[in-house]
Amino acid sequence: MLQQLKVALLRRYYRAHNWYVWRRVAAPPVTVGDRTVEGPAGALPLRCYACTPAEVERVIVYFHGGGWVLGDLQTHDPFCRQLSHRTRSVVVAVDYRLAPEHPFPAAVEDCEAATRWVQGHLDDLGAAGKPVLVAGDSAGGNLAAVTARKVNGLAGQILVYPVTSHYHDAPPSYAENARGYGLTRNLMIWFWDTYLQGSAAARLTSHPLATPLDWDDLQGLPPALVLTAGLDPLRDEGAGFADRLAEAGVPCRHCPHPRALHGFACSEGLSEPHREAMRQIRQWLDAPGPG
Repeated sequence: MLQQLKVALLRRYYRAHNWYVWRRVAAPPVTVGDRTVEGPAGALPLRCYACTPAEVERVIVYFHGGGWVLGDLQTHDPFCRQLSHRTRSVVVAVDYRLAPEHPFPAAVEDCEAATRWVQGHLDDLGAAGKPVLVAGDSAGGNLAAVTARKVNGLAGQILVYPVTSHYHDAPPSYAENARGYGLTRNLMIWFWDTYLQGSAAARLTSHPLATPLDWDDLQGLPPALVLTAGLDPLRDEGAGFADRLAEAGVPCRHCPHPRALHGFACSEGLSEPHREAMRQIRQWLDAPGPG
């Protein structure tokens, strides 16, 4: 009962916070439509954002953050509108199943299924022949990295302050930014425990896709853009994953934001760090290779 109450309160707070920071931002001129596709456990809701058809350059499948426990199509709706408009992309946001009701690997399965659906329905999305990328923030960045490993034919991956390692192997940023900067160390530990539901060590051994930083072989993954926040428990694991991608020969650009908090790109409105993140995403997408 206490677990259910905590989850319900945190979800309500997360929705209210994201609404509040974006409430005065005018919606950019994109077309928005909801649809439902067949997922591994039944209906899988998607929300599609499209700029002017003649301007569409790619499709970005987007996985929201929230520690695999919080978030939905509504919490990240303002950000996805901005992403579609500023990058001239069709953005397909995925309402994947959340823990604790649906623990790992439910979210992974939904994100993979949604991405494969997008690859097979580019005509329906008004993006025939366009490249497909995956993207996500925080836990959604984790899901984007995992999906990029599981699904062939992707043109790139955009990982915004991603979760890549379990707290059992916590880097220095977990201690340096343990509290006082929004996302806390203790909350991240609770997210992991809620997502994995039980013995973390046993589950990580059985399901290595939960922690991309632990992968032995990263060769052949699609080009990556990794954004990290300096005042974030996840700072070092995001930077570490970017380093490992580069070492494996994967084209990777790491953009650190030393004074930014976790959530700066998607959950703090049109702040200057958000604007800089959007410029970096646009610049990376325009570079040869990412599509």
